[in-house]
Amino acid sequence: MINPEVRIITDERRLNFETNRLGLGKLRITQHPAIFKFTIDPILLAAFARVRPQASVLDLGAGAGVIPLWLTGYRGSHRVTGLELQPEVADLARENAKLNSLGEQIRIITGDLRTPPSELSGATFDWVLSNPPYWPGITHPLPEAESLARAKFELTCKLEDVLKAAAGFCRDGGRVGLIHLPERLTDLLSGMRRYRLEPKRLCLVLPKPGAPPHRVLVEAEKFARPGLKVEAPFVIHGSDGQYSPEMIGVYQGKPLGYP
Repeated sequence: MINPEVRIITDERRLNFETNRLGLGKLRITQHPAIFKFTIDPILLAAFARVRPQASVLDLGAGAGVIPLWLTGYRGSHRVTGLELQPEVADLARENAKLNSLGEQIRIITGDLRTPPSELSGATFDWVLSNPPYWPGITHPLPEAESLARAKFELTCKLEDVLKAAAGFCRDGGRVGLIHLPERLTDLLSGMRRYRLEPKRLCLVLPKPGAPPHRVLVEAEKFARPGLKVEAPFVIHGSDGQYSPEMIGVYQGKPLGYP
């Protein structure tokens, strides 16, 4: 049941909601500039993760549902669960699942990954994915909108919290995938090992050829032996400023790296 207060807020803002295409296929997403605006980052993570259709997936910090929508709508996943802290944003994710007729494949749970709700008690998954907040709250000016500030800055959870939760929900031999900032790669890799998540794949994301990477994608396996594969960098735009063939392939629902 939707919190009545959340419903009031949603109804008052309804005129400012917009529905956009999500990728170059059939998917659509409803969003609001003060509640949620999706970026390319969760799309890259969904394309990077080698999730088979029958695998169980948990998205920590699901936002308005980009990763669950992408995996079920474009990658054929049978069942994806999203955990989202903010009730208003979680309601939006549920609406987006219904908008795309994916309500049977997508389950959105409202709750805090630091103190998981009872619906997830004892649950483990083949894959745990997360596009967590990137920056400590003291490093950049915060957005005025509280929902956006929580999504972008470590105000309610830190990277350590995300890794601890991911390890707890990942089955033995399962996989964890995250997207983050290259400058926090040391924190990410050392934190994964601290929770027995062994980094197995790493891909740097470049905004254009020759530019420094601005994102990093990492896949880890729980209780695995050491051995990291560094893949070729993924370039979003070509030198002409247009999307690269690989990025167009991602927008079409293909795995990352396949034009």
